[in-house]
Formats: sequence, C-alpha cells, structure tokens
Amino acid sequence: MLRAKKFISLFLILAVIATCALAGAGTFSAAGTGIGLAEHALNAYFSGWRYVYGGASAGAVDCSGLIYMYAGGIRTANAQCYNAPVSGYVSSGVPNIHGLGLWRDGHVGVYVGNGMAVDARGAAYGVKYQEVASKWTKWFKVGGVSYPTNGWEYYNGDYYYYKNGEYLTGTTVTVDGITYTLSSSGACTTTPANTSGIASSSGSSSSSSSSSSSSSSSSSNVMKLGVSGDNVTKLQKRLIKLGFLDASATGYFGEMTEAAVIAFQKAAGLTADGIAGSGTTKALYADSAPSASTTQESASNETSTETESTTTEETTTPEDTTPDTYTNGTFHDNVYKIQKELATLGYFNQEATGYYGEITESAVVKFQLENGLSTTGDVDELTYATLFSNTALENPYTEDEKVEEVSAPVAEESTTEDTTEAAAETATVPSATTSLSTVSATEATDIVLKSAQLASKALEGVDLQIEDAGSSSSGNGSFIAWLIVMVVFMATAFWLVFSSEKKKKKARYERIKARANRRW
Repeated sequence: MLRAKKFISLFLILAVIATCALAGAGTFSAAGTGIGLAEHALNAYFSGWRYVYGGASAGAVDCSGLIYMYAGGIRTANAQCYNAPVSGYVSSGVPNIHGLGLWRDGHVGVYVGNGMAVDARGAAYGVKYQEVASKWTKWFKVGGVSYPTNGWEYYNGDYYYYKNGEYLTGTTVTVDGITYTLSSSGACTTTPANTSGIASSSGSSSSSSSSSSSSSSSSSNVMKLGVSGDNVTKLQKRLIKLGFLDASATGYFGEMTEAAVIAFQKAAGLTADGIAGSGTTKALYADSAPSASTTQESASNETSTETESTTTEETTTPEDTTPDTYTNGTFHDNVYKIQKELATLGYFNQEATGYYGEITESAVVKFQLENGLSTTGDVDELTYATLFSNTALENPYTEDEKVEEVSAPVAEESTTEDTTEAAAETATVPSATTSLSTVSATEATDIVLKSAQLASKALEGVDLQIEDAGSSSSGNGSFIAWLIVMVVFMATAFWLVFSSEKKKKKARYERIKARANRRW
C-alpha cells in the first residue's frame, strides 16, 4: 500500500505541473501581423527552404514550424487550427486576408493572397507555392497574430486597401478625395498619395520602407537578395519572359530570382554576381537580350547530350517524379492509394488524405508484420508490390480493433494513433459497482497506472472536440477539459486510498477484538 501511496503522490505532483504548463501554453501570446506572416512564407519559398521534420528555423522548417517560427504560440499543426480565434471552411471561400492559416488534418500552410498558398509539404517537395486546392479543409486566423481591418496596407511591393477586415479586389476606392483602381489581385495600380503611417511587415511605416526600397532599386537601379518592390516585380516578369525564371512575379528578390539573374548574366557575358545593377538591367531590357532557349540551343551544339540531361534534371520537379520509397512526411497521390488499400485490408481506419503521417506509418508496420516483410514503416518497392498483390494478407485483428479513433495534435503534421489500447485498458478497470473494499494494494497501483493512461488518452481528444464546437474560446475549452479529467482522476485515486485505509483499519480492529475475546 505504501508503494501505491508513493506512486499516487508522485503522479499528482506531475499532474499539477502539467496543468500549470498547459495553462501557460494556452495563454501564450504570439507576435506579428498577417502581412508579415504572408511575406515570411513567401520568403521561405523563394529562398528555397528545405522541409525538415521538427524544423522551425531559417532554411529548415516543417509545416507547423513555418508558422511557429514567425508567430510563436502553438507548435503543432492541428492545434494551431483548433485553437484559432476565428476559422471557416475553404469550401465556402477563403477571405481576402493575407497571412491566414490553411489546414487539413495533420497539415497547415499560409494563405499569401490572390488564391495562392505556401506550405512546407514534405522531404520530397520542400516548401511549395501553389493555388489553394480543394485538399485544404479550413482557413483560420493564427492565434496572437494581428490582421488588418481598414485602410491601406503595404505588402510584397504593392498597396492593398482593406475594408471590414478584407482587402478589396477588382474595384475602385476613393480615399481622401482620390479614386484608386484595385486589380483583380487587390494590388493598387498606383501608389497612394498618403502612405504615412502605413505599416509594413517589418513594423516600420511603408513610407520609409518605400523610400528605402526606391533608393535601393529605383534611384540606384540596384536589386539584390532581400530587396522587394515594383522594380523587382518588373525584373521578374522580364526574366520569366526570357525563360530564366520559372515562377510567379512576387516583387520579392529571393534566391530563385538571384539564380535567374546569374543565369542571364552568364548568357549575356556579364559578371555573374546575381546583382541586378544598371549594366544588367540595361542588357536585360534590350531587344537583343538573350533568352534561355537560345542559350540552351547554343550550348547544345557543343555538348548536346550533357545539355539534354541537364535540362531534364532542371525541369523535373518533385511532383513530376514518383518516389521510390514513401516515408513519414511524404505528400503524394500514391500515398492516397496506399491508405485506401490499407483501409480495405483493415490496417487503416482513417480517411485517406495523401499525407503520410504517423497513423499511416503504424498501419504500414502492421501490414509488413503480418505479411512477413521488414517492419520499417516505409513503403518501399517490395511493400508497395505486396500491398497491391492478390496475396496481401488482411489484418487478422480487425474485429478487435473496431474502436472509434481519436485524433489529436502531435509533434508534426500527423494525427495520434488509435485508441484501441485505451479501450483494452478500460476493460481491465473495475466498474463502479465493484466493491472498493476488495481492491488490493497491487490492484490499486494498476488502476492508478491505467487511470493515468486513460487520462492521457482523454486529453488527446480534447482538441478534436473543440474543433467540432467551432467557438473562439477553444483554448479555454482545452484547459477546462483537462481540469475535468484531472478532477475525476484525483477523486478516483483518493477514493481508492481512502477505501484501502478504511479496510486496513477495520481489519486491525477485528484483530484487536479477537484478541480481547480470547483473553476473556
């Protein structure tokens, strides 16, 4: 019994610490603006950042790390959405707000405006910049990030006019007696007359940032890594037209733009330093400017075979290739097929998404184990062939595992494993009708251990329940749910101890009474 008491005391202390930590995490305030988050995401793409599981630093991020690195706050993908102050469904349309978060189960990205999104997708893809597709389920405002309400905002080299929390598109707006035209993307076709007080993503006024940008690009005609503005947009459009840049013109001079400038400089016989100075821009806009196609044709006359292989390598993107092995963190159409087949065989009881997370990895391990394959958790060629063969063995434990699965945020873009273990554990806990006076010290210890495990499992489901509620008080709901779980557990633990002590005292009393009767 003494051992059980010690364990209960230790666990209660840890529970109190965890409660305090959760309360602190729920009240953490992030910093930054929606404009800044959108530019941060664009910078990650144009700078060619890599996808690194658990990464949240410049050059190496995972999906939630991309947001966390800028905004702070919550670290995991699902929790970033579930605890958002405002959210909605992509199927109903994404609001015209720069820097919104985009979510689908186990994965997040950033809305950068004009129907485009940036997300750190996986090791095989890196950071992607694509149109918002139907695979995204919800949009949300990132917790702690401030979003524009009304007035001009300076973003990515252009001015946008916000009204009632969204930027206007494809219309005109009259400000201080002057009428401005806003393009279909929302960018103003001219610079507003009064830009004082308009904050840029860095926190300085747009007038100062605009003047500094013009001094570094317009006045001195020098554009280099890190510069943004209208001149950069114009430069990128020219590079795209000549075939040196295979991306959209964003107005930000990132590593891809730098590489394109270097390629042009080499083709034009200029110093290849990646800086677009007066000499480079003059050659770039000249009628005789070389194009990427003519440069390749010239090179092919010398080394046609080498050029052909190089061109193929340069134009092949991760999405155009089929990985030899599918691993945790992969996002691919074939992963969707794999999940569907695993579900058919009874190893996977989630909706197929195309994202290879921890649940998929666990299902693959089970499949490999039952089919005599190496349990690596990765779908290599042998595993893939076996999975789709007529000899693939079904999960023999399917009937025992038909328990509703609860998903919750984990360290990365994936959902928590199923609650089959929790269901099995529940079966071993004495029911409410069981006499507590018959519980031994060993049984009490087992019950405490299992109660702790069940409390943990119950906590995993908190965020999913909050998401269904769809309220702005989801953070408080998570904390309240945790308190309820802890109160129930503590009451059960103290009840067990009290009943055991009562039984012990009764037994002692009976022994004393028996001795007294023998004396008489």
